[in-house]
Amino acid sequence: MGNRQSLAIGAWRGVSFAVAQIDVVAAKDDLLVVGMLEKDVVCANRGGADAVDDVLHGTLSKLREGGIFTGGFGETLMLTGPQAPIHAATLMLIGMGASLGPDPDAVGSLTGLAMRAALRMGAASVGCLLGWSELSLPDALVPPSAAAMMRGALAAIDAYDGDAVAMQWTFDIRNGAAAQTTAALQDALAAWR
Repeated sequence: MGNRQSLAIGAWRGVSFAVAQIDVVAAKDDLLVVGMLEKDVVCANRGGADAVDDVLHGTLSKLREGGIFTGGFGETLMLTGPQAPIHAATLMLIGMGASLGPDPDAVGSLTGLAMRAALRMGAASVGCLLGWSELSLPDALVPPSAAAMMRGALAAIDAYDGDAVAMQWTFDIRNGAAAQTTAALQDALAAWR
């Protein structure tokens, strides 16, 4: 998982949750989940997808331009063994559409999608850079969006019918509202029990 400093926030059915500022290049997770917006979004490319695109010499931009992976809502692309300097074993890109807008449940559904993929592949460690690390999100939407992310992950865990897993899932908190995000994630986890 790299040398990031994380804060544990709780666990559910074998999945331990934490928060940290995730470096997309240095993260050594089994799965690194990065949200990617559609190409025509104002203020796009401020977060994880921009960093990945930079270190992969514009590969994501080329995928968008070629219509191979446009960042459409719910679109996914898995890159197993991405080239250096990415250290994660697998990179999962998830399209976030033009905007997650005022619907916090949208980012929750994307988080559920990522959790289902992590469970299927048996990932022991996951770094999740979805949501507002790519967006300018109004302060009022941060807590409900973070809570929706946790609920999406927990619902996917509850629906999983495979073998028990031991997983470390880390939510990225580079959004400028780390305390709010952490509290909302913790509260959603506590309420789920």
